[in-house]
Amino acid sequence: MTTQTQSETKIPSLKDVKAASARVEQKAREMYDVLVDASVKWAGFSLGYGRSALTTSARALERAAERLATLEEKLPKKAPEGPAEAQAAETATPDPNVN
Repeated sequence: MTTQTQSETKIPSLKDVKAASARVEQKAREMYDVLVDASVKWAGFSLGYGRSALTTSARALERAAERLATLEEKLPKKAPEGPAEAQAAETATPDPNVN
């Protein structure tokens, strides 16, 4: 192992600086590609999970709607009072034998 003193410090040449810069740029591109790839994978995972959750919720809501329909069918049916029946009750002549 060699030790360098301050007077022996080598000043890098322009060629060395350019080569180091190229290596740094290459590493930066590699890191960028890794980050983009990981982000895309996580986004895909998240979208798949969201789709699955929404599908499950939709199925649960469909089952709940079917149960509500079943309960509605079991309730006693009462004939709805329509406007024609209401008018007939208003225009009916009074029975003279009532009083």
